[in-house]
Amino acid sequence: MKSRILMLSTLLLVVLLTACSRPRAMGQRYEVTVLADTTASALLKPLIEELFSDVWISPQMEPRMSVRWADPTQLEREITARNLMLVGTGGEGPVASFLESILSADVRDRVQAEEAFVFARLDAFARGQQMVILAAPNVDSFRRQLSSWQTDIRQRFLDHEWSETLATQKTGRENQALADSLAEHCGFTLPIPPDWFVVQEVGDPAFLRLRRLSPDRWITIHWVEGEDSLWTTETGLREVRERLGRRYWDKDYSEPGFGRFSQLRLGGQQANLLEGLWGTDARVGGGPFLFYALHVPGAAGRPAGRTYYIDAAVLHPGGPKSPYLHQLSCLVSAFRVTDGTGKTIEGNQEAGN
Repeated sequence: MKSRILMLSTLLLVVLLTACSRPRAMGQRYEVTVLADTTASALLKPLIEELFSDVWISPQMEPRMSVRWADPTQLEREITARNLMLVGTGGEGPVASFLESILSADVRDRVQAEEAFVFARLDAFARGQQMVILAAPNVDSFRRQLSSWQTDIRQRFLDHEWSETLATQKTGRENQALADSLAEHCGFTLPIPPDWFVVQEVGDPAFLRLRRLSPDRWITIHWVEGEDSLWTTETGLREVRERLGRRYWDKDYSEPGFGRFSQLRLGGQQANLLEGLWGTDARVGGGPFLFYALHVPGAAGRPAGRTYYIDAAVLHPGGPKSPYLHQLSCLVSAFRVTDGTGKTIEGNQEAGN
C-alpha cells in the first residue's frame, strides 16, 4: 500500500508542476466527490451529509449540491473529480497516507495543533477542478472545526461552478451591446447570454425583464431612486414583489408559508435575498423564485444612489428546477452596479452573514 501511495504521490506532484499535462476534471455539475478512509466514513458521513443538506425552496425541495462517496481504494481514478473533497482525521488508510505524503511536516503539525483545517486549490489535480482538503487530528476535532467552516466550504464549491459557467459565456457570443447599454444608462450590468432576450421594458416604475425559454425562466431588474426602506426586511421584499407581480408579471403572487430570508454579497455589495414559491391568478402555473435587493450610493451617478430589486424565477412543471436555479443564481452573481459613466462601483458596505 505504501509503495502504491508513494507512486501516486510522485505522479501527482509531477502533474502539479506541469499544468498542461493535467486531465480535464470529471464529474456531474454541483456534485461533490468525497474521499475518506473506510474506518472514518461511518462517523464522518452524517457530518458531511449535513454540510451539503441545503435545499432549494421549490415544489420538490431539491438539494443545491449532491454528495458522492467514492471508494478510497480507487484514489487514482477519483482524484480528478470536478469537485473533490479529501477528508483526513488522523487514522489509517489510503487517503490518510496520501494526505501525509502531500502535506508538509509543518502543515501536519499545524493540523495536529488545530491551527489549520481547510486547504483549497483550483485545478489541483485536473483542469477545471475545485479541490478542498479537510484535515483534523481526530473525528472529535473534525466535528468541532467543521461547524466554523460550513458556509465557506459550501460557497467554495458553488463559486467554482458559477465561475466555470460564466467562463463558458465569455466567448464573444453574449449580448455585450445590451450589457454596455445597461451599464451606461441604467446603473447596472450583468452578462446576457445570446439565448436570452428582452421581453419587457418599462419606465415607470423602472424595470427590465429578460427571458429564456425551454424551460421558461426570467430575470427582472426593478430600481428606485435613493434608498427604499423596503429592501431591508423579508416583509418589505414580499411587498415589492407582490406589487410588481400583480401589475406586470401575469398577476404573480408569493405563496404564503414558504420563504427563506438571508443576507449575502452581490457584486461586492451587501444584499438581501428572499427565496420562495410564486403562483399566478392569470393561468395555471408556479414555481420557485429568488428575489434579491440591494442599495448602493452613487449608482447611476446619483449621490443617494439607487435601490435594486432583482427577481429570478423558473417555470418547469414536473421537471427539475435545480439546474435552472443554479443558472439564475450564477447570472445574478455577476450583477454589478455602475456609476454615471458606466464604471463598476466597488463594494463599500459591510459584509452580510
